[in-house]
Parts: sequence; C-alpha cells; structure tokens
Amino acid sequence: MDRWPDRRVRFRTATTLSGLPRLTPAAFDLDAGAAGAPARLLGVESDGRWRCSYVTAESADGLDALVPLYRPAGRVWPDRAYAPDPGITADRCLLVGGVYDRRTALHLPAALAPEALREAARIAVEEDRCLVFPFLYARARRTVDAATGGRVRWTVLAHEARFTLGEPASRVRGVLRRDRRLIERAATTASVVPWRDADPATARLVADHNLRMGEFDDPEFVRLRYDQWAACAGVEVIVFDGRAGPHHGVLTALVWRGGLELHEIGLPPSGDPARLALYLDLIYHRPHAYARAHRLTAVRAGTAARTPKASRGAAFEPLYGGVLDAEDTRRLARGPDPRSTG
Repeated sequence: MDRWPDRRVRFRTATTLSGLPRLTPAAFDLDAGAAGAPARLLGVESDGRWRCSYVTAESADGLDALVPLYRPAGRVWPDRAYAPDPGITADRCLLVGGVYDRRTALHLPAALAPEALREAARIAVEEDRCLVFPFLYARARRTVDAATGGRVRWTVLAHEARFTLGEPASRVRGVLRRDRRLIERAATTASVVPWRDADPATARLVADHNLRMGEFDDPEFVRLRYDQWAACAGVEVIVFDGRAGPHHGVLTALVWRGGLELHEIGLPPSGDPARLALYLDLIYHRPHAYARAHRLTAVRAGTAARTPKASRGAAFEPLYGGVLDAEDTRRLARGPDPRSTG
C-alpha cells in the first residue's frame, strides 16, 4: 500500500530488501552497529522461522526510512529473548526493527516516524497483532515515544558495554596494571585470524561456553552464525585465538565502519590463575590493542560480564524492550482524532 502525506515522500510496504534503493545517510541508524546494517537484515529473509516485510519511505534522494517488521512463523517463539510478555503469544506480535543479535536499529528519522509507525500499526491490526519493539537504544525509544504518544510500555532488557580508546581514568589504570602483571606471569599468547581461517575447535569452544551459561547452542549453529556474518557486505569477522599454558580460548568479533564489536567467548572453566589471565587478555587487552593498531574508534563489548568490564572503564548503554498493546496499536493505526486540537 502506498501513502503520500506530501509530494516529497512516498510511504509503502515492501516484502523484500531486494530492489529497494540505498538508505540515505540521514536515515541510516548506526546505533546498533553491524546488527542494523541492511546486509544483516537481508539474511533474515531466508530464515523460515520469521516472515518479513518493511515499511519504507522513499523520495527523490533515495530510501529515507526503512522499518523492518517480523512475524514469528508459528505460535512458539523462535528465540525466547524476543518474547515480550508471557501473556502474549508469538502469533499476536509484530516485531519492529530486528530479531537477531539482541540489538535493533530503526532507520527512521523522527520526522517520518509518525506515519511510518502508523503504517506498521495498520499492518498489525489487519493481522490481529500488537506492535513489539525489541532491544532498542535510547534514541530510537525516544523516536517511538514521540510517534506513539508515549503509550509504549518499556522495560530495560540489558546494558551494552562500550569502550572509548582514550586515556583511561586513574582507577582503571590500576586495574589494567594488575591485569598485565597476571598476563605476563601466565605468558599468554594470542593471534588474530579471519573467521575462515579459525582453528576448527573455535565453534566447539564457543558453543560449550554458551551451554555452561544456560543458553542452547551447538557448534553447527556457531558456524552458521559466523558464516552468515561473513557473508554480510562490509563486515569483517575475526577470531582472537589465545593460549596460556594448557588453556585455549577464543573470542569472536566483527570489524564494521571503523569500530570493533566483540561477540562471543569460548574458554573452558578452571581455577588456574593462568585461565583468568587468558580471560582478561581476550575480553579486554587483545581487542583494545587490535583496535588501536588498526585505528578503530571504539570497542563495543556486548551485554555479559558487566562487573569486569565496568572496572576496566566501560560505559553502558541501556537496551529497551517495548510493547504497544492491542488497543493502543489500533488507536495508532486509526491516526489522530480530527476533532482533537491538542
């Protein structure tokens, strides 16, 4: 369906990214990093667990907004992290933004948000669904609130750690000095290799680590995840491969648009101080050395292990999950009351 709120911008619904013009720079939302890149979104279209469509806004300049919409293919959630509420079944939700990576980007300038989200609400109403906004950053949350009259019910789902590469604070320098002494005693070594050249044990180490953390995983799933990332234009997938005595650990990461994004660690448990040294080297020291050597601007370090990251100078960005209930989704779809003066 096409809608023309003025002569410059055309709103419509697309079922694939193929054939759409490129996003204009003003529309591109960089907050979610590589997870928000159109190349990453394209990969979801081949995932049978989700059905995709997009609300777009196009002008003579190109694609001015791109709002991905996802429906779980059945009543069971493909990924429980995206289930907004125990009382809302999967077949009653239209997810806005993304369904991979625990990070979501809305390529949606604030001026276009009211009409774009109204179109999303119309689609949701036609399918007897409510709108769900998973893993949004603060700027996107403000855009959604302004467009929906503040009716979305929000909760904080996680906090993402981010490091800048400037001179650390004095309290952080003391922690890092202790780290380096421990790392030197353990004589840790590490190499950085492209995903395609990673040690065959990498997938197993990552999967085993995730299983110990209570998440379902398998080496084949790990290989699939990073093969998909490696297929994304503009994304470089690397692996930090480290050893300390008998301990072998890995850390997966992405390089995208001048930043380093740390993803998953794989390191068997042990009470040996050498294992701790290897852990600290992998989650902080080697990635930061790599970022500085390659003139990268920042390091994004995920949402796990908040305490060790905070003590090493991380700042934390909240990630919000929101639900616009069925009645408010219908209200948004109807648009503003013409009798209203406010």
